[in-house]
Amino acid sequence: MSEATDKSIHREFELERMILFSDAVFAIAITLLIIEIRFPELPENYKESLDLFKMFKPTILQFVGFLLSFFIIGMSWARHLKMFRYLKAYDNGVIFRNLFTLVFIVSFPFSASGLMHARPSFAFPYIIYLANLTFIFFANFLLSHYIFKHKPNLSIQGHTAEKFYIYKESQIQAIAFIFSFAMILAIGLLSNFKNEYMLYGFNAFAFVILGSRKFINKYKPKKETNTEI
Repeated sequence: MSEATDKSIHREFELERMILFSDAVFAIAITLLIIEIRFPELPENYKESLDLFKMFKPTILQFVGFLLSFFIIGMSWARHLKMFRYLKAYDNGVIFRNLFTLVFIVSFPFSASGLMHARPSFAFPYIIYLANLTFIFFANFLLSHYIFKHKPNLSIQGHTAEKFYIYKESQIQAIAFIFSFAMILAIGLLSNFKNEYMLYGFNAFAFVILGSRKFINKYKPKKETNTEI
């Protein structure tokens, strides 16, 4: 085996280690989401007339938050998978940007747990949750930009349309989330986080995020191409 071949195999092994490490962080983050949910304790003098819905309501709300957060982390993992599918090499820039992304993935269970403390008169936990979500998309864009635009030689040749779509998707989503979060934060600061005003901000947030899909779909490739990006 030549020295060049040996070095190439070693490089592939190192890249695989980074991917496996990333997958582990995603898995741990999802595990931490469910580990906080506890089955409610039934009283010893259980009676049929006991209001089970009232007893299980906090657990139900926790489980809804878990499903939402599971979906978000799962979609983030799917984007990460698509991006690294085209990666053939790495450097310190990829490592640091990947770690920057994983910081906000592994901190997601913390921000998700805060949703249980949100009240009609206390919307700040929602701000923390949306901030964490915004940073995930921002970090994903930084990683995508570095791989496909700043250092395109790190990715495999060809698949131009697919790589460009991944890049544009991360870019548009990052812009949409940053703009929406900045708008909500401004509304909150100006209104002292009053609920009637924050509700308008959250509705606008959802509208902007859903509307961004129309722009993203414009770049969706129709067929595979093998020209270099």
